[in-house]
Amino acid sequence: MELQRNVLIVDDSADLTADIELYESIFHQIKQRFNLDYNIKFEGTPYYDKAIEKLKSKEQVYDVLLIDYDLSTVGNKKDGAELVKEIREGINRHCKIIFYSMSYLDEVFHDREARVKFINCGLYKFIPKMKKTESQIIYGNKTHQLRVEAMIEAIEDIDYVQVSLERYFAEYSDLVLDERIYVDGQEYTIEEIINYIRNDDEVGRNYRRNLAKSLILHNIALGVKK
Repeated sequence: MELQRNVLIVDDSADLTADIELYESIFHQIKQRFNLDYNIKFEGTPYYDKAIEKLKSKEQVYDVLLIDYDLSTVGNKKDGAELVKEIREGINRHCKIIFYSMSYLDEVFHDREARVKFINCGLYKFIPKMKKTESQIIYGNKTHQLRVEAMIEAIEDIDYVQVSLERYFAEYSDLVLDERIYVDGQEYTIEEIINYIRNDDEVGRNYRRNLAKSLILHNIALGVKK
């Protein structure tokens, strides 16, 4: 069973479907070359409200978001910067956000304080829209390849506790489907705990804290025995 990473692209490009096909093609070539042990499922929407709906859904947790600044051509009243703020304020503080724009951030935010506040929302990376990959090996469109490279980099930087649980679940899924984890007296499946961590929900944070505490106590006990 192979791990799956979910990427949501919020962009009002008229060629969004074609863009996603390019991302998929580039990713599969990179995956094959570097033997990556996960797949990426790409989804896209040009609509601000639809993006919020998808991000709030319990059916799908997104690991990486690729968000365009200008979403106006399909009638959105809010831009990508406002979407980032809304996501961080109440939806998901944990996913990796890659933000891109035709302009640099100092052109998007003329006010320095506003620019700093936006960066502090927790961007993983900002990419000027026309910037191209510097890789010597080209798998397709150079601007799209740079974005895929940023997605892969973001995925490789995902929380190690989450990744360890996912790999454990993927390898032993047939054996651990009925296994339960207790957090603060409540019972959860491994898959539920993984999604709580991915969403940075309180249950996921408590599990990570409890795990860290257990590891520290275990190491102290080993030291005492020695």
